Amino acid sequence: MSSSSSVCSMKGCKKSVTCLCHHCQKNVCSKHFNEHQSQVNDELIPMADRLNELKMKIQTNEQTGPLAMLQIWRNKKCHEIDEEYNLRLENLKKNISKYNEQISETISNIKELIDEGDASIDQVKQIERKIETLTDEVNNFMSSESTITQRESNLLGTVINMGSIQYLVKAKIKCNAKDLYGLESTRALTGYNGLCPECGKAHVLFEKYRGFYALCNTLHARIHSEN
Repeated sequence: MSSSSSVCSMKGCKKSVTCLCHHCQKNVCSKHFNEHQSQVNDELIPMADRLNELKMKIQTNEQTGPLAMLQIWRNKKCHEIDEEYNLRLENLKKNISKYNEQISETISNIKELIDEGDASIDQVKQIERKIETLTDEVNNFMSSESTITQRESNLLGTVINMGSIQYLVKAKIKCNAKDLYGLESTRALTGYNGLCPECGKAHVLFEKYRGFYALCNTLHARIHSEN
């Protein structure tokens, strides 16, 4: 009579043990080993099916998937940049036109005085003051526009100090016609929920309790005053 250790562990089976089944951790005969192996294969099939479903989801979900959302975000940012560019371009053209008119008018006045040949000292000094004023205004205009553009581009990705806390300038957004910077503190702070104060949405991915938004002009003014 066979001992219990040499008989298949499956209930009702009297066949001799063939091997240890790693699926159930029992000594079984060849028949039950094959059955268990088949069960293992049956468990793998739905796993492969799930992975194939995930693969199909990634490939077919082009309208609402992450790549589509990224494209929507890109288009929105490009539109915001175009809007700001067009606004600045219009202002620049207006200022350039204004200074060109003033310069042309002053040149015309000088030509008129030269043609008449009887310019007074007061008239000459008046024109000289006008030229100095125009020179200062044009120089300030040119340098200020360059500084604003450079300052905004340099501010992104930098760390600034406000009080005892440091903040990383992570992004610049436009919401409800307002320019905002998304800032992230170096530690969690009460009340920092990372939501836009204009619309209540999360435009920027912040660490938990560390993100908030500030008006661009306000932040620029604060940095300028501290410098």
